[in-house]
Amino acid sequence: MALAGALLLPAVLHAQGKQKARGEKGGKEAFVERMKEKFEISDEQQDKLKAAKRARRDADAAIHAEMSASMRKLSDQVEDKASEKELTATLDKIAAARKSMRAEEDKFEAALTSILTPIQRAKMLVAMKGRMGGMHGGKMGGKMGGKMGDGPGSGCSGRDCPRRDGDD
Repeated sequence: MALAGALLLPAVLHAQGKQKARGEKGGKEAFVERMKEKFEISDEQQDKLKAAKRARRDADAAIHAEMSASMRKLSDQVEDKASEKELTATLDKIAAARKSMRAEEDKFEAALTSILTPIQRAKMLVAMKGRMGGMHGGKMGGKMGGKMGDGPGSGCSGRDCPRRDGDD
């Protein structure tokens, strides 16, 4: 349960960031205010959350800059038909940047787990219940204006699919 709560927290924060983008109670540190209200965060926890968020934002900025530069380089290399050795070196840099991003996410989640109480983490998990499948199944299809199609991830595959209208 604690792990699930920690895994969901970035999604909570991401969703709250979307609220900011829509003009709802925004600002760089507003996520902590929303958390304080919604999950009964103390002032001490609020300060620790702000510091953790700031540290992650700073680390992510450096990693994103590195990733962006590597992706531009890779694009140029593909266009210029670079050697496999050059492509491999750039691909390795991109893989290392992704690994760094995951490590920063893990560090942030560990910080949040150490800051929040089990009940606060549980409340976040419950709050996220409806958002769990945001990019899977019918939700994404609905947003995109169409169906996802049959097959893996659609909840419909093989002969038993009611949407399947052909014989094999």
